[in-house]
Amino acid sequence: MTCSPRTLVRDETQVSTQPDNHIRNDWVARPGAGFFWWCLPLGLGFAANFLALPVRGTAIIWVILFVWMGTGCILNARRCHRLHCYISGPTFLLGAVVLGFLAAGVWAFGPHSLNNIVGVTLVVTLLSFVPEIWKKYG
Repeated sequence: MTCSPRTLVRDETQVSTQPDNHIRNDWVARPGAGFFWWCLPLGLGFAANFLALPVRGTAIIWVILFVWMGTGCILNARRCHRLHCYISGPTFLLGAVVLGFLAAGVWAFGPHSLNNIVGVTLVVTLLSFVPEIWKKYG
């Protein structure tokens, strides 16, 4: 089997023009899926903060939304294998568990517990992008 320069050029072109399965399967790259799994729940959660609900009621709403977003991250991780998804999925689920304890009255960390738990969960989720950015630009 011989390799001519023409064959090598054609092979390089074919490889470079093929879409990457990981990128193609990433729900974040699809506006509808990204909106459904992450933007919509965040909007609902922030809207729930403005309703005159007791802390436990708002915590229950955030539990549902964090489970929703965490499920989306875990399913997306299975599709695209992004490191961010492997970190953010469990982070959302852990946030949901802690908020569940708050809603059940098991844990109370003070008057701002709800906002602190939601805030820490969202910050850790945002920080989960750092390894990907570091890998891409580092």
